[in-house]
Amino acid sequence: MQVEMQIEGLMDAMHAAILTADYDALGQLTPELEAALSSLPPQHLTEKMLRRLQRKAERNAISAGAAAKGVRAAIQRLKDVKQIASGLVTYDENGQRAAPSGQRALSRRL
Repeated sequence: MQVEMQIEGLMDAMHAAILTADYDALGQLTPELEAALSSLPPQHLTEKMLRRLQRKAERNAISAGAAAKGVRAAIQRLKDVKQIASGLVTYDENGQRAAPSGQRALSRRL
């Protein structure tokens, strides 16, 4: 029972690390969780325990996916801000930003 509680505690700590964007802690918790899982004797796993661990694993996976999506959005936003700061930004007929190559051609003509 002690190992099961340790695994659940590590999974909860990983979830907290994901929510607070503490990726260093997440990196440290991963090998600990792997070691705890490998030391878990299969005969001690009950159906109830497996369901609880699966729910926590799914919760962590969803949270990690959302965090990754947020990081990608932040990277894209930084690229957008950098592009806007570098000069003129134009939009096409669909409201989408025009390619930077068109911007260079326009600035050369001016």
